[in-house]
Amino acid sequence: MTGLLFLYNNLFDLATLTASSAATGYPASNLQNPFRGKVWTTAGATAGTANLVIDHATAKAVTVVALIGYNWTSAPGTLKFQANATDSWGTPSFDQALTFAANPTANGNPGVIVKTFASQSYRYNRLNVVYSPGAVDTDWSLGRIFVGTYFQPTRSYVREHEEDIVDPSFISRTIGGQDHIDEITKYRSMSFRCFVTTQAQKELYQAMINHVGVSKDLLIAFDYDNEPDEMTWYGKFTRIPGIKRDGLYLMDHSFSFQESR
Repeated sequence: MTGLLFLYNNLFDLATLTASSAATGYPASNLQNPFRGKVWTTAGATAGTANLVIDHATAKAVTVVALIGYNWTSAPGTLKFQANATDSWGTPSFDQALTFAANPTANGNPGVIVKTFASQSYRYNRLNVVYSPGAVDTDWSLGRIFVGTYFQPTRSYVREHEEDIVDPSFISRTIGGQDHIDEITKYRSMSFRCFVTTQAQKELYQAMINHVGVSKDLLIAFDYDNEPDEMTWYGKFTRIPGIKRDGLYLMDHSFSFQESR
């Protein structure tokens, strides 16, 4: 695997949000809740058009955006992440098209749209979407947004990757002998190791761990170069990663990670 990226310090959660439309009970503030199932839903959007303005109060450096928990079944006609010094969007200073990824993916896993770019430092960002799946229903939902920067280890590859699919469904047996199943959504878990070679890289790992621990969600793109949607996971570390030296220069980081629902 190549292109290992960690997205963990989400500037979006501290920003002020202004949505062009929102259904009753599904405001844009739901996007700042870590549960991807707590969604922002548009309402009465003309031809599925909706905008979300993200106000950071001061200029913030941004190098990546990720969208999670969307219900688009096909690519929106317009899907852009923009940036500007003011809340005026006639000609934004930064205008980045995002590539649609199916949700769920071909393997049935939650899709993630993620895009990296050169650092952009502006007070305002905007998500601009035009989605028209049909004549009857043009409204849509989105569960989570990441806006910020990413950490990419210098030695960007993974060793001893182990992936499992967990089915937490509850199965019981009735008095008559029939199985009763309470089906619960499956999720993935993973353990892996990766290496770094410098103290500076080790400190970046420690900064990430100190920020998220085992209680905060983050995004890990395990193979961003080849599988940016299928292999980008939203979840939590299930234990604080251990660090050991492998030889004189390599520092070996062992992780355990579980997908959030």
